Amino acid sequence: MFITIILAASVLMLAGVYSLISNLLHVGRGDSPANWKKLSYGAFAAGILLALSSWLGTFWMLLPYSNVAGEGWFAGLPFMAVYVDATDNHYDFNFTKASVIANAIFWFLLPMSCLYLYGHYWRRRQHGSE
Repeated sequence: MFITIILAASVLMLAGVYSLISNLLHVGRGDSPANWKKLSYGAFAAGILLALSSWLGTFWMLLPYSNVAGEGWFAGLPFMAVYVDATDNHYDFNFTKASVIANAIFWFLLPMSCLYLYGHYWRRRQHGSE
């Protein structure tokens, strides 16, 4: 399950980078909605807020996990950064810092992907009505 989440998040991060580049290329062009520049700034600001929130709130983004030793939680979504067991012992991994940074990048790119989808379907609707 965790491998699937990490792989899906990695694919979504690549899609987010593509979305960011695409959104930036469409800012001054005529084939985008009239309020595209404002929406781009809004998505950028929302992405920064989500990235900061994920960075500061890693320990509040918990995913429950059960194993032979008992209940526990993985902190950080979608990339797991820390394991916390039932006795509140924290187990840091070698990739904890990289996971926290990857979470921040993922949450920064998420609004860009939503904006890309909006722009894509808007352009599709405009060209389909001609």
